[in-house]
Amino acid sequence: MIKTNYHTHCYLCGHAQGLPIDYIILAIDHGYQEIGISDHGPLLDNWTYRMNMNDFYQIYLQNIDEAIDKFADAITIYKGLELEYLEEYNQHYQNLLESLDYLILGQHIVQIDGEIFDIFGDVDDQFLIAYKDAVIKAMKTKYFKILAHPDLYLFSYRRWNDLTEKIARDIIEAAIENNVFLEINCNGIRRGRIKNEQNETVYIYPRKEFWKIVSEYKAAKIMIGEDNHAFKHVDDYACQAARDFADDLGLKVIDYLFGEKNEKI
Repeated sequence: MIKTNYHTHCYLCGHAQGLPIDYIILAIDHGYQEIGISDHGPLLDNWTYRMNMNDFYQIYLQNIDEAIDKFADAITIYKGLELEYLEEYNQHYQNLLESLDYLILGQHIVQIDGEIFDIFGDVDDQFLIAYKDAVIKAMKTKYFKILAHPDLYLFSYRRWNDLTEKIARDIIEAAIENNVFLEINCNGIRRGRIKNEQNETVYIYPRKEFWKIVSEYKAAKIMIGEDNHAFKHVDDYACQAARDFADDLGLKVIDYLFGEKNEKI
């Protein structure tokens, strides 16, 4: 079985444990072929719960480089970050990419009339549309290789209706057009299940309704992201559950992020 993961956090985000090298060692122990480290990156100055630019250069990158020096023969290691997209920070993303292999788009906020709103709070139709617009604009920049938990807009807005389906299709089609991976997120599986409007027991995310739509698009590139925040998450039950979820919906998962190996097989 091929084992890869490109969605990995560390203590610098304030809600995870360990250093990048700790997860790299665990990945080697579990027989992974590739790993990408992608902690929440620096963005807004008042986000003190994330790494700052000094942390990025002096701790984060140095620790990954240390791991590459030690373990390059045992596993392929990539440098990444997970970030939200705000249009006024385009130069910031370009600057970060000079030191990285990839960026993950993890859109946890939207900006409406200059005000920031959180996806885990109360959301309405206007929020959903703003989320969709931000995600699509971000993918068009070509800065991002992966769209993490693309169905996260359903976390607080748990209804499935014409609007949520239209948003799903717009996001999926934009991902295909811009060659962005859609991520089945294991951390959503760890969060547990809910009852949907059809009284089905489904994951909070990955949401079955969204991914059934994805299954209609054979050109969609799909990846499983472990979204690890703790050592116990590496190769845990949620990783296999994500593969089972994909299999049940007929979704073909691509294991490798880069190169010819990422072609569907």
